[in-house]
Amino acid sequence: MAGLNRSHMRAVHGLLRARDERVPLNELWRTIERHFEVGAVQGKWLHFNRAQREALRSQAQREWGFDPLEGIPDGSRLEVAAAAIDEKIARERPDDNHVLIKGQLPFPLPALHPELSLRVPLSSLDLAAIGQVLVIENLDSFDHWQHYAAPLELTDSLLLYRGHRGLARGTRQLLANLPATTRVIVFPDYDPAGLSIAMTLPRADALLVPQLDAALLAMGSREHFDRQHRNVRHLQAIELGNWQGVWDEMKELQLSIKQQHMLAFSAVLRVIPRVG
Repeated sequence: MAGLNRSHMRAVHGLLRARDERVPLNELWRTIERHFEVGAVQGKWLHFNRAQREALRSQAQREWGFDPLEGIPDGSRLEVAAAAIDEKIARERPDDNHVLIKGQLPFPLPALHPELSLRVPLSSLDLAAIGQVLVIENLDSFDHWQHYAAPLELTDSLLLYRGHRGLARGTRQLLANLPATTRVIVFPDYDPAGLSIAMTLPRADALLVPQLDAALLAMGSREHFDRQHRNVRHLQAIELGNWQGVWDEMKELQLSIKQQHMLAFSAVLRVIPRVG
């Protein structure tokens, strides 16, 4: 099935369900036509008579393991594996509806050593029992959080890795469904991209930033700051509340300072509320 993905399967399903006699000969349908060698090319269109549609359906069913007329199997990879040959066509990815957490875990999850973390389904978390969440941008900073010079007020936080793809979606789901009384602090890189992350999360009540000194500033990257011009434009166009001072300082310095450097140089971290 090399070269075909869920988009191609949706296109074949749509053709068969609508009994279309022709489709635009775009790149998607060119790939399908080359793969199955079914259909008649006429100018900018790919034509199908009834027999050709049935041939396409039959070939696709043999190759995919499911009848494309009935639609693409949905659910997790385990669920799709019951009907399709390639389980990776599943819309739901393995990390969907999961988060990576450590720190102050809500009951009935176990207490963990500071170096350990849990990847858990959102359904296993009692959100009402979470009093404070610290969202950490980078995975290695999440792993080594216990070594940062952090304020004592963060001691009892649930630590949440922001993540990518499925884990990032899980993070957003968790934050969006927290009780209004739960405090959310965001710890990103000290740069436009990091501040944009904090601004675009569903919840962010405070920002964790480093106290800047000569050693930390020396490790800042102007090149990385300049690469984040889209984030700069975004931040210039929105209301930042009490974080405006952080953004003004970033613009003046024009440096990107990574979380890893904050740890390497023992930077003291401070909490800045979003609302002053």
